[in-house]
Amino acid sequence: MRSRKSANATAKTAAASLLAILFMGAFRIPSLCAIQTDGFASLQKTKRMAEAQHEIVVLLIKKKQYEEAAAGANKIFELKWTEDQEPLLVREMRNLTDQFLASGRASLGLQLVERNFGRFKRPSSRAALLKEMGYLHKKMNQPDKALDCFKKALNLEGGK
Repeated sequence: MRSRKSANATAKTAAASLLAILFMGAFRIPSLCAIQTDGFASLQKTKRMAEAQHEIVVLLIKKKQYEEAAAGANKIFELKWTEDQEPLLVREMRNLTDQFLASGRASLGLQLVERNFGRFKRPSSRAALLKEMGYLHKKMNQPDKALDCFKKALNLEGGK
């Protein structure tokens, strides 16, 4: 009994010592730290670029330069994104399509979704974009196309 307690105490002491060494920085794992740091820095840079590009698109829409705005919007989705950023990109897509819709350019919003649809891998993202396409078709008085989009979205979400 005593030897088991002694072994547990020794293991706990060793683990605590190893943690202390790691936290003090005496022992480093450079490749893992570098990968995490580089990945985070890269994502932050991508987000900053997307933010600036978003503002350019909004201003171009305001200036009624719709074709240039659509081309600029595509640049946001062409950036190097990780899959875990898809919810953010879906929100951005909805925001941009709303901007085009409010400007009477629903067809440009639809083109934006269609052009970038393949970049989205998650079923939930794809379903959200199909619904967005459905709303745009509906606003453009294309009920058959809207219905098709909503049915595809429902199918992706597990409906019948």
